[in-house]
Amino acid sequence: MIIQRYLLREIGLSFIAVTLVLGLMFLSGTFVRLLAETLEGRYPSDLLFTLFALRGIGSMVLLMPFAMFIAVMLALGRLYRDSEMAVLSACGYGPRQLLKPVALAGFVVTLLVGWMALFVSPWADDYAAQAIAEAGARTGTQGINPGQFNHFEGGAVVYVERVDSAKKQLYGIFAQMPKQEGHFQLTAERGHEYTERPGGDRFLLLQNGYRYEGQYGQPEFRIIRFEEHGIRIQEREANTGERRRNTASTHELWQSRSRHDKTELQWRLAMPLSTLLLALLAVPLSKGSPRQGRLLGLFLGVLIYMAYNNLLNIARSAMQQGDVPPWFGLWWVHALVVGLILMLLWRQQRMVPPRRKSTGSA
Repeated sequence: MIIQRYLLREIGLSFIAVTLVLGLMFLSGTFVRLLAETLEGRYPSDLLFTLFALRGIGSMVLLMPFAMFIAVMLALGRLYRDSEMAVLSACGYGPRQLLKPVALAGFVVTLLVGWMALFVSPWADDYAAQAIAEAGARTGTQGINPGQFNHFEGGAVVYVERVDSAKKQLYGIFAQMPKQEGHFQLTAERGHEYTERPGGDRFLLLQNGYRYEGQYGQPEFRIIRFEEHGIRIQEREANTGERRRNTASTHELWQSRSRHDKTELQWRLAMPLSTLLLALLAVPLSKGSPRQGRLLGLFLGVLIYMAYNNLLNIARSAMQQGDVPPWFGLWWVHALVVGLILMLLWRQQRMVPPRRKSTGSA
């Protein structure tokens, strides 16, 4: 039908516009946070854009249900403000008929969100966790980035001006050792990685430098010149299991009997389900008069969305702590929203004035 295609186009364009605007806002915050953590030395600089792309997938999964909700409210709200809905109602296309195109558009977006939440996002989290773990386990010259402070296991901090990867040589070295080892600093012209024996301890061997002990200006402050000085490199094991629930596949969660795994599974299912429910909820909330501004309806919609999202988080926390059984889990929150949708639709249908019968002139 022409009217349905028109409504689907309006909702689709609004959804794309809202997703782009909100996506830029959320993803810019994610990039700034990752950039700050990279500058602090938590991640290697070569992982910045990889982590940004992987973390962006999880952000979009949380963002798209809200974007769909706002898109439907904007699209239908414009119909009411421009009196287009009055014309459609006169043709027999009332609020109940709006549910079909909205449900169709919401179903398409729900499939997209479900695919991302159940399959793509866990894969992205797992890939990011492995990349971070492998980067954290790298030691020696392959784990040192020139021009920035590199943090090692145990608290040692090393700054290198230049790295010759071919010769595995470091140049212009400054090292700050942890306080438990005497709180001293080292400077050296160059250095390289050194292993005592196959499978033995690994050292960063510094050459032609100085060791500064104590605090400057105090009697115990000393400067010692050395030709060679070794810094033991403490190995770090790549930990790929600390984020297991976020990175586990949906199939594994489905077969698991763990309460925490069931909570994670219900949380993933909540993303596509909330997308469809929010799209349907926007139909009665978008109703307004031409004199009514768009901000009032949007403000009420945002408040309802925040309440919905907060209740989901409360239910998730209660299920993780064992306060509610898995069969109750997060489902009661969705049931409340379904009840709210039915109540608003019923109220809206009752408020539709009956058509007056035309009377002939005497």
